Amino acid sequence: MQVIGDVALQRKFDSMSVKVQKKISRQVIMKAGRRTAKAAKPKVTIRSGTLKKSIGTRGRTYKDDVMAVVGPRQGFRTTVDGEPHDPAKIGHLVERGHGGPGPARAYPFLRPALDETNSSNKSLIAAELGKKIEAEARKR
Repeated sequence: MQVIGDVALQRKFDSMSVKVQKKISRQVIMKAGRRTAKAAKPKVTIRSGTLKKSIGTRGRTYKDDVMAVVGPRQGFRTTVDGEPHDPAKIGHLVERGHGGPGPARAYPFLRPALDETNSSNKSLIAAELGKKIEAEARKR
């Protein structure tokens, strides 16, 4: 993990254990991910409403990385017009469109939401990360 910016914050962050670094990073990244998911929901074209309901955020932690995955979640399967409808399996097709025998044009909802919240998420991450690092340093 790496914090770029204030030297004092960098030192405090580096002095923490990797477990605490990941915990703080995950909390901050998830907050930004939830903001992006909230911005994506109004942009979804509505057929049955399940794609809109299924949009959410999931945190992923890897060896040197923490990330938030924003998109349709599993567990929202339903039947629409007598056919099975699973938003987790069709979200990418709605976002980018598709060809084939029954082509459909793209109705992007995640990319515009990401573009809309990108700069505000950067400032949110910077501010929240600073607060969390200071709070964790005070605990010690």
